[in-house]
Amino acid sequence: MPPAAPTAGAEAGGGRPPGRYRYAGLVLVALAIAIAALFAIPIGARRTIARAITGAAVHRGLSARWAALEVRFPSRVVLSRLRLTDAEHGSLVFRAESLSVAIDPLSILLLHPRPSRIELLHAFARRARRRAADPDTLAPAEDSPHHEHSPKVRRTAEALIRALLAPARRLPRVELRDVELAAGGDGEEPGASVQIEWLDLTPSRDGVALSGAGRVATERAVPFSFDARYGNDDRVQGGARIGIFDAVTGGYDPLRLIFEGKLIQNRRAGTVEIAGPARLQVGRLPILVTASFATRGPRLELAIECDSLTPERVVASLPAPLLGPLPRAGVTGAWDYRLGFRLDVSQPDSVDFHADVIPHGLELDPQRSRLNLLTLDQPFIAEIHLPRGRLATRELSEANPHYRPLEAIDSILVHAVLTNEDGGFFKHGGFNPEAVKGAIAANVRAGAYRRGAGTITMQLARNLYLGHERTLSRKAQEVVLAWILEHLTYVTKRRLLEIYLNVIEWGPGVHGANEAARYYFGRDAGRVTVDQALFLATVIPAPTKWRYRFDATGALRPFERAQMHFIGRAMVKKGWLEAQDLPAAESLRVEITGPAREMLLPETKAAPDTSAT
Repeated sequence: MPPAAPTAGAEAGGGRPPGRYRYAGLVLVALAIAIAALFAIPIGARRTIARAITGAAVHRGLSARWAALEVRFPSRVVLSRLRLTDAEHGSLVFRAESLSVAIDPLSILLLHPRPSRIELLHAFARRARRRAADPDTLAPAEDSPHHEHSPKVRRTAEALIRALLAPARRLPRVELRDVELAAGGDGEEPGASVQIEWLDLTPSRDGVALSGAGRVATERAVPFSFDARYGNDDRVQGGARIGIFDAVTGGYDPLRLIFEGKLIQNRRAGTVEIAGPARLQVGRLPILVTASFATRGPRLELAIECDSLTPERVVASLPAPLLGPLPRAGVTGAWDYRLGFRLDVSQPDSVDFHADVIPHGLELDPQRSRLNLLTLDQPFIAEIHLPRGRLATRELSEANPHYRPLEAIDSILVHAVLTNEDGGFFKHGGFNPEAVKGAIAANVRAGAYRRGAGTITMQLARNLYLGHERTLSRKAQEVVLAWILEHLTYVTKRRLLEIYLNVIEWGPGVHGANEAARYYFGRDAGRVTVDQALFLATVIPAPTKWRYRFDATGALRPFERAQMHFIGRAMVKKGWLEAQDLPAAESLRVEITGPAREMLLPETKAAPDTSAT
């Protein structure tokens, strides 16, 4: 008789380097136990199971330890104080106070062991360490190696679709208690985590029920609870409640969701379809959803329809923190909304996206509007929202010596900013679907966030009304306000651009084109050189980091010259710059002669250029 496996612990390490596992620990151990449970009846079961678990761990580049391993009659395996660590780096990937897997005895007799119940108590799982982020060089996209798509994105999409194809109605009973799923790997900045207080998956003759509660831990915890049923007739019914923190009241406002529809799995074809269309009720807002997912490609399609929306229904359905300043806009009337999205990950450039607002008598009510939307075509004092909650004010009138009408700003500078920030500004209505498609394709190819799709109108809404908080709700508010600015204020495109060029941040305490030209070059915004205009355009996305574009001697770094030349070439293509007026990249030169020089080169003093003021 072979001796039983020691209960003090077992350990394994080495093997091939860890792959891009995420929360693989729980799945790995559960499957290893399920397979090994075929041998749970013999007296040597514990050693067999221990070898199966440690072998599976080695295969994944992990090291496994536990305090006790018990085999209970008739076919239940219990691991106490289980730990899985990265064998190469020693970082914790998974730990659990208790993991219990029960095997259906009949399945053992049929030589197809199948878990009938999984219990996980007081557990923690962390995503594996990611590779270091690419350096922020601002190199032009066309100078980077071209890929049809990112293998990482493709693997992630395939994994998500395979998860949707899982035979949910044939899964074992699952109970989770006090389980945390963390995003950051060892040594990374802490990110969001999901803390599951409890989760129950309960199969029955009619299908399967799933319910649970927990919270998403970010800067502010977001509590949630949900309850759903997936019937044998493919119907899915369920609801969720999400708590949205309200800084004004100090409490949480509930966001209530109800879903009803059909989820059709075709495992042979590798497709999942949300058919019907399904109905998603967000408060009092009915949204019709159809979607399909296919492992081949993989491909994703989504369509959303929402009719007869009114400001009153929106305000009654969504918590105040999600709406921000939108209720103060004073919009009246109704509208319908349509969104369509289609992507084949293997062919990112084939992406299709459209989002349409169909207005029905939409207008701004001067008596109800509490935002400065109806007088933007007149002189006004702008309250500018900056990152980290900072505010600045600028008077947009002749009383401000730095205010410049659009025609008083050098056209080369205007077109350089347009090219870098929003080349389609004069063609879109505040939101640019073509830019969204381009951004999706570029990011899928890169496998990371490389390009955004914000417009100048969206940036203006952010600066005048919203601030720079990085949340989905704030981004949605930005899109809505940009649409209002373009369609309901009757302010011309040229005036919107003029306001933008007079309020945006261009450096520490520097707002607007003329303040920027004076700060960096000691000259008026109406008299800048091509090199200076191209430089100023590159500063806008990160105005507080402008010094990193220069080396210790005050010369432009190569990546900055490359970015400036990239913008210049785009201007030539658009007919906004003569080819002979664009210097070669290595010939681009910028000398900081204004007050910024003291910050760039503290040992020198500013030498304002008075030759072109």
